[in-house]
Amino acid sequence: MRKFLKFIVALGFVTSLSAKDVTIDISYSLGWFEPLHKELIENFEKENPGIKLNLRVATPTYNEGSAKLMREKIIKQLPDIAFVSFSNLGPLHLRDVPVQLDEFFTEEDAKKGFTKEMLNPAIIDGKIYGVPFVASLPITYYNMDLVRQAGWDKELPTTWEELFELSAMISKLDGKEGMYFDNGNDNWLYIALIMSQGGSLTDENGKVGFNNEIGLWANQKLHEMYSLGKMPNYNISNANKSFFAGNLGIMVASSAGLSTKEEGIANKFELKTSIFPGVKEGGKLPVGGSVAMLTASTKEKQDAAMKYIKYISGEHGNTIIVKHTGYMPVNKLAQENLKEFYAKNPNQQAAPAQADIMGPWPSFPGDNSIKAIDILRNYVEGIMRGEITDYKGALQEATDKINKIL
Repeated sequence: MRKFLKFIVALGFVTSLSAKDVTIDISYSLGWFEPLHKELIENFEKENPGIKLNLRVATPTYNEGSAKLMREKIIKQLPDIAFVSFSNLGPLHLRDVPVQLDEFFTEEDAKKGFTKEMLNPAIIDGKIYGVPFVASLPITYYNMDLVRQAGWDKELPTTWEELFELSAMISKLDGKEGMYFDNGNDNWLYIALIMSQGGSLTDENGKVGFNNEIGLWANQKLHEMYSLGKMPNYNISNANKSFFAGNLGIMVASSAGLSTKEEGIANKFELKTSIFPGVKEGGKLPVGGSVAMLTASTKEKQDAAMKYIKYISGEHGNTIIVKHTGYMPVNKLAQENLKEFYAKNPNQQAAPAQADIMGPWPSFPGDNSIKAIDILRNYVEGIMRGEITDYKGALQEATDKINKIL
């Protein structure tokens, strides 16, 4: 552990806060996180009256939040803490946005659940550039009332072929739709398809790594969502409304939305979760969620900001996060505290059940990484909507356009 973390006590480093109040600005993405952030902030400020936390307005997506931080770096208006997706950490590091954190962690922190395994997703070139805040994996949500009405009398699907079959059966019910695949703005679920078959987003040269049989397989699955699964042309807002109303049978989405779905559904129907379908032996799934970056520029604010980051990602804060969302715990002590919670909440177990196939959330390299994601998303959505039927040609077109800007 000594090789991994700097032992700051040996450096004579002592964290202290000024007697005057310190105000910390926090930026984040995805507005539905606001209640959780506000609860964590309220709890922290009660215990730390000398630190005031100001929550900025959320950006709609992680990519927009990342682009905003890059602009704020140039004009010197960065917040003090920024929550970004795991996939955005690398590009932001290239722009010198996050502060390196090695000096803020001691061997004593490891005993508090801040293990090497916990911090590993935020390590770049052997240095710590963030602290994992929330972690999620792709799972499948089922409206069990519609599953039964459709006449499905088998175990829930474990393959895409079974899922499409069930989706088509549900879509034959009057006024009902079969499935929805929530690829999102960042292609997270499309990347999950690639990784589930042992594929990679990029190759060893930093170019598109899925212009092969795995990419063709993934594009074929997208096409079959439309052609076999009868997936409607919804956006995520309409999909959620339909699911909450009991009119959509299956959603493949992030485990992070579990609590929101349970609240939206209330007692309208029986909800059941299951694993992401069709993962090949040796395949992985990209970890979703976000990481807390330190972006404060002064020593006083850095110390205060790190105190808050350690609170929300520590044993107590991380336990609160898991119970209020569908996210997985990142802190080891929080994991141990949640055993009884998982036993009483079986729907929460789908994501942790896949923890052994959890892999990093990769990103395209270089300054045009976000543009590359946007190009890919346009093709993915076109295939899912049935607007692009030549999914083989689409793979080559997307590859050529993305490689050109990388």
